[in-house]
Amino acid sequence: MALEDVTSTALQEAITDVVTEMRTARRKAIERHPSDRKRWEYDGRTWYWPGGEELPYFFELCDGEDEVLSALEARFGLTRVGVGTGRVALAVPVGNESIDAAATSGSITTPDGGESGPSEADRVIKLARYGPSAEMGDGRRQNRREQTLWATIAAHPFLPVIDADPDGDWILMPRVRVRTADDPETEPALRAVRETLNPYADRVHFDELKPENVGRWRGRDWLVDYGRPPTDGPERGVDRF
Repeated sequence: MALEDVTSTALQEAITDVVTEMRTARRKAIERHPSDRKRWEYDGRTWYWPGGEELPYFFELCDGEDEVLSALEARFGLTRVGVGTGRVALAVPVGNESIDAAATSGSITTPDGGESGPSEADRVIKLARYGPSAEMGDGRRQNRREQTLWATIAAHPFLPVIDADPDGDWILMPRVRVRTADDPETEPALRAVRETLNPYADRVHFDELKPENVGRWRGRDWLVDYGRPPTDGPERGVDRF
């Protein structure tokens, strides 16, 4: 199933425009932010301070990103389900209208009063953010890497890539029920996924194996995000805007 099967042409065009606007907004916001970053060498590695979550807009969206995303969500009824350093995930529920409405509101109540995850037909689009460094990874690189890995391996536990933009602006995947840290089944699920990933140890960054990156779909646990390279070496090349 391709992107055109679950979205309108208008949405496809809007997504491309939004990614461009998001990336430009984040780049400009970071450039405007005063920087007094320290760098030093120790134990054979280069260290920086501040780093990680202390950096501006590491996770949080800048005003320009939030504005264009909110407009996209309001126009097409999408739901923001995740914000990372390099990407934003939007849910695109499809299929049964009653299930779609429940999925958009955040959960689906089953007849016995319990809660299930998203419909099997629901999809997530990961939109690429601008990233100036390996630490604040460029979302396009992550999307392209997931596309390449899936095309090469195409097997569990890598969550399938249904469709993707060749430049990495967006990538389409199934929407899963994400594990939570307090779920008693989370640790066994993480161990099972780790064991399944062992043959691909040279292609996966095992720091990505954490509850929020493992999801339940079609009765199995899958690695949801695998766009980070196996090592934290310097990124090569320059992406266009």
